[in-house]
Amino acid sequence: MLAVLDCGPSTYLSHGSAAALWDLPGFALEPHHVIIERGGRETPSDRAAVHRPRHLPEPFGTLLHGIPVVRPALLVLQLCATVNRQRAERALDTAWAKRLLSGPSLRRELDPLLHRGRAGTALLRELLDDRGPGYVPPASGLEARFESILAQAGEPPLRRQVDVGDGEHWCGRVDYVDPQQPLIVEIDSERYHAALVDARADADRTARLEAAGYVVERVTDRQVWHRPSDVVAAVRRARADARHLSRVAA
Repeated sequence: MLAVLDCGPSTYLSHGSAAALWDLPGFALEPHHVIIERGGRETPSDRAAVHRPRHLPEPFGTLLHGIPVVRPALLVLQLCATVNRQRAERALDTAWAKRLLSGPSLRRELDPLLHRGRAGTALLRELLDDRGPGYVPPASGLEARFESILAQAGEPPLRRQVDVGDGEHWCGRVDYVDPQQPLIVEIDSERYHAALVDARADADRTARLEAAGYVVERVTDRQVWHRPSDVVAAVRRARADARHLSRVAA
């Protein structure tokens, strides 16, 4: 608040400082960054790095905890222009998972800027194009880590959080489904899936999914965090099994 007040009226917390205020992991409030609308104070500030954008969407600012701050849509554009792709992508997915924004809301709010050649717009357009209609952002760091492992290994992406059934009955919502093959991948937490009762429930769920025509591969959170090569090998093996199952069924 001191940084905003020091710069006078028409000042809003921005960039990494705004990301921290919106509670996006990996960002800190300091050093403070603010934007000032055109016509605002022109003198430097010793409390914040001052940015004076020439064009702003409408609306672009709001109040959070009583502090003037840029809205999440503009914040993501700022991050696309100032941090590396991975950090910007993670911030976008986290804000989306927290329901601070969505793909459609980003395009709607930033439409006046997305075609001006402004810094960050090319990357943001690319990230939005990658997340097509129906995109569901990772609900956890575990899912984000799993998807990153597959991407780095050159494996095609899987669809997240999908309801599946056998044509007559709903079998449940699964963690991941291959869009091309009858393959389901579940990520099991060792904390919540180690007990005997959990193992029995998992076995029953797997049996129902296999009866519905799917290959089911299960990996653990420990593998995702500490043994990524095991995860890649498991997914590749399961994809080969799913392709074989498809050929047999045909």
